[in-house]
Amino acid sequence: MKISVVATLLAVLFTSAGCAELAVEAPRNAPSLIVVNAKVVTVDDRSTIAQAFAVRDGKFLAVGSNEEIRALARAGTQVIDAQGRTVTPGLNDGHIHMVRAGFWWKYEARLDEAQSMQEILDTIKTRAQQTPPGTWILTLGGWHHSQIKERRMPTRAELDAAAPNHPVYVQALREVGQMNSMAMKLSGITAAMTLPPGVSIGKDAAGQFEGSIRGFAGQTLAERSFPKQSFDDKVEGLRLVMRDFNAAGLTSTGETFGIGVAEDDYQVLFEAWRRRQMSLRVALHFPTMNFEHAQRWLDYPAAGFGDDMLLLNGLGEGVLNAMGDGYLPKQFPISAEAKAELQKIVASGARNKVSFQFHATIETTMNAMLDSLEAAHAQSPIDKLRINFLHAEQITPAIIERMKKLGMGVQMQNRQSLGSELMKANWGERATDIPPVKSVVESGLPFAGGTDGTTSSSYRPFISIGWLVTGKNWRGDLVRPTERLTREQALRAYTRGPAWFSWEENRKGAIVPGMLADFIVLDRDYLTVDEDDVRFIRPVLTAVGGKVVYEAGR
Repeated sequence: MKISVVATLLAVLFTSAGCAELAVEAPRNAPSLIVVNAKVVTVDDRSTIAQAFAVRDGKFLAVGSNEEIRALARAGTQVIDAQGRTVTPGLNDGHIHMVRAGFWWKYEARLDEAQSMQEILDTIKTRAQQTPPGTWILTLGGWHHSQIKERRMPTRAELDAAAPNHPVYVQALREVGQMNSMAMKLSGITAAMTLPPGVSIGKDAAGQFEGSIRGFAGQTLAERSFPKQSFDDKVEGLRLVMRDFNAAGLTSTGETFGIGVAEDDYQVLFEAWRRRQMSLRVALHFPTMNFEHAQRWLDYPAAGFGDDMLLLNGLGEGVLNAMGDGYLPKQFPISAEAKAELQKIVASGARNKVSFQFHATIETTMNAMLDSLEAAHAQSPIDKLRINFLHAEQITPAIIERMKKLGMGVQMQNRQSLGSELMKANWGERATDIPPVKSVVESGLPFAGGTDGTTSSSYRPFISIGWLVTGKNWRGDLVRPTERLTREQALRAYTRGPAWFSWEENRKGAIVPGMLADFIVLDRDYLTVDEDDVRFIRPVLTAVGGKVVYEAGR
């Protein structure tokens, strides 16, 4: 059962009650904000639990007891009474596609937590009631029909009944999408048209398009009829995404411009930064398709270049088209030519101290990439660049040891939450007890969690954290019986862990004096709630740099 977000706002009090005194600024050496009466999970080196903390100049000033922190307050210091709630550092999704999500976010009806067909149809019906007729209603992944009890897609007739006056397109991950009748008419898709590679459409008894689209590039076909978005529309869409990410507990992300993001669209993120509209911190990677393309960036994205809100962090997730992979092992082996080109890219980047991240799902890919990385290391050392693999579901002990020698890390996303059946179908018994998150953490290899949202998984971090802890997919099946993390390990994978990959481990990820004051106040205790309910945890307040960016009910 879903547990609703607590609607009661935290009391925001001041040390003096007089209206005139509220306007008094705190002395420069006083905290601008204190949080008291909390269960503060600091995620420091000793796993300290505190009662309160103070913030000044966007950083944590002090952490301690209620009495110690209250004593620091002066006239003008804002006081948040957490009323006994749990407070943790702000969460950091090490790998997510936020910019792309913003293109259509204002049209999305998210189904991330749907458990039945009725929930899906009610969500779409509600959205239809809230928007003018003719407005598109989109669900672009972040869910899969295997997660609901009916274990099927909605039909065209069901979508027509839920939203007869709105075009609707509902997509499950990147696997399959279904249009309603109005969307079909607007799409211009016909049974006779040439389809993108790997895409197929459903046909009725008469051989005509009936509204379903299958294949990884299916969204590309569908979105030809979506509303055209101006540059300012995309900037506003990004702001809306950041707002919802904040509401989910995110204060930082690792962004890779993914599929469907043209280079002109990179400016969408930069413009939000220029306008000071960033409500969460971003560590950015630029994708490249080959050595010639990479050359355009290799001289520039030195890790850590930027400010507290936007860092240029290197190249990836795609660095070379010929080295990408997915769930299907039939795409391999990788050619010697591709391995040589990857070596050339990395060796060139190493000379300029450029960091890299690589999309690598299966064992074949990781070993092939490591061959190239080791050869590049022999030319120019790469062991200080914090190069990392993304996804790495089929990582092995031998691969971990090769990565350690190159100073690498790994970021694993909860794609298994929704994709466990796809993995099982393609990998057989190999899909049991992977990804081996516990083995990786215990090996000492730098590790971060994430989602790969918003299409390949839900963007909600507590769904991913719950997956790390329980080993269960969204439907509740145990898919990783032994490869599970403790709650403390899982929280570190979403706080201090990702900070290492952006060279910020001494700047954020813990409630420690001197670190950036990013924190969330939760609606229930992360450390004691039933593990199956971790995925339903919600922030009632999110702060970035000590400034509140989200409050439940507002």
